[in-house]
This record gives sequence, structure tokens and C-alpha cells, in this order.
Amino acid sequence: MLSKTTLLALALIVSCSFALNLVTPAVHDVKPGDTIDLGTIGPGQTVSLLIDPKVASGGIHGQGGLYDQAVMGDLPRGWTSQDSKLYQNPLMLTISADPDAPEGDYVARVTVIDENNGEELGNVTFNVKVRITWDVMDFDVSPNYRSVGPGQPARFAITITNKGSTSDVFQVSATGAKRWEFTKPVFVPAQSTKTFYYEIVATEEETYRTTVGAVSLASGNIAESENVTLFVRSDLIGDYKAANNGAVVFPIFEAPIYALAGLLSNLFN
Repeated sequence: MLSKTTLLALALIVSCSFALNLVTPAVHDVKPGDTIDLGTIGPGQTVSLLIDPKVASGGIHGQGGLYDQAVMGDLPRGWTSQDSKLYQNPLMLTISADPDAPEGDYVARVTVIDENNGEELGNVTFNVKVRITWDVMDFDVSPNYRSVGPGQPARFAITITNKGSTSDVFQVSATGAKRWEFTKPVFVPAQSTKTFYYEIVATEEETYRTTVGAVSLASGNIAESENVTLFVRSDLIGDYKAANNGAVVFPIFEAPIYALAGLLSNLFN
């Protein structure tokens, strides 16, 4: 599916050779039989390859023409692919790893077809290599311990880093403290980091323990979690910290005192 597509490559076919753009500054000229490295992804993730069907030379009159379709072959066991549509422009095909694929390098074959050799362009066949690792995500909850007073918001930053060459959607969830259980899908582009916030407000003195985790929608093997503990206690420092949260209305002559209290409270964890 396009929502899982992560690596974009643009192939410019020229006669029997073409340039392949792997979404990096480098452009590679690819000849039949060459092997193109599409980078590193996790199990179950998908890469997409785009091919410009137009060529400027060769063919019936030596002025080029249009290729009609691109197909994937020789897939590793458990992998799936989707060929381009006929006469699509650009030609787009995808390859999806086995959700349980062991770490290592995998190779598949791509053939760009001139249907029935109607324009006498001939077919172009090359290989693509994908590297599988299960270590494609970093996950962090900060802080994983907080102490606040009743009615004070406790905010936790949740950060997901996608280290792979493909974008992905991660399902983030919190369990354990029923009042604050949640599930949120988070799209993280390839080679990027995304942070959002999880907030708890408790009105009673108690200790709350929650597990926050993230799992890739591509494979349950790409998953991490952290435990979060929230202590809700009434104390003087906690009351001072309340001055840092939300809009508080004080008589004008007391405002500097409360502002100072809020600043001083930041010295305490």
C-alpha cells in the first residue's frame, strides 16, 4: 500500500540503459544485469520503485519510445510484490519483505517490458538488493518518572526514530492506567524522527504505572516499549510547580511571588 511505501527510486531508461535515482544526490547508470542497492528496511516493510517509461533512442526508428510495464520476479520466499500497471507513467512497482524475514541481504529481479516488442526496444532486466534488519526503530519516553501534585498535568515526550530507508506507520499505545489508555497511529518518514506528547492529569494521590510502546504496522517484530511511573502527591514543592502549568489568576501584587516560586520549583526533580 502507498501508506507503507518508503523508498522512492526514479529510473530513466535510455536505450538499453537508464539512470536510477535512489532519493539521494547520487544517480546511478544501470545496465541490464546490474544490481541496485535499495537500502535497509525492516521485516514486513515495503519499498517502491518508479521507472520513467520513455526512452530517447533505439526502437523502430532510432528515436526511442515508451516501455509498457515493469514486473518483479525471483522474490525471496515469503515476500510479495505488485507489478506496475500496463502503460502507467511513471511505471511503479513495489516489493514487501516477509514480516518474519531474518536479517540479511535479499535480491529480486525487475524486468521492464516493451509489450510484444511492439516498438522494438527490447526488455531490460536488472536486480534490486534490499538489506533487512530488525533494528530500524528507536523509541523513547521522557521522562519515564514524574512526581506532581493533584490536578497538575504530567507531560511525557514520546519520540520515534525511523532509521530505515523506508517510511512506516507505527501504532503507539499506552496501557496499564485505564484512565489514560490510548492508541495513536504515527507516520514517520525514512531516516527521520517524530515527537509528540502524552499527558496525564490525576486528581487523587496515587502511584500510576503505565507502559507506553510502539509497533510497526508492517511487522509486529518491529516494536519497543518503556515503563512510565507517575507519583501524585501533595507537597509544597508540588504546589510551587503548579505555578508552571496552565493559566493561573492571582492578585497583581502576588503575581511576582508565584512566578518566583514557579522558577525555583524547576530546581527540584
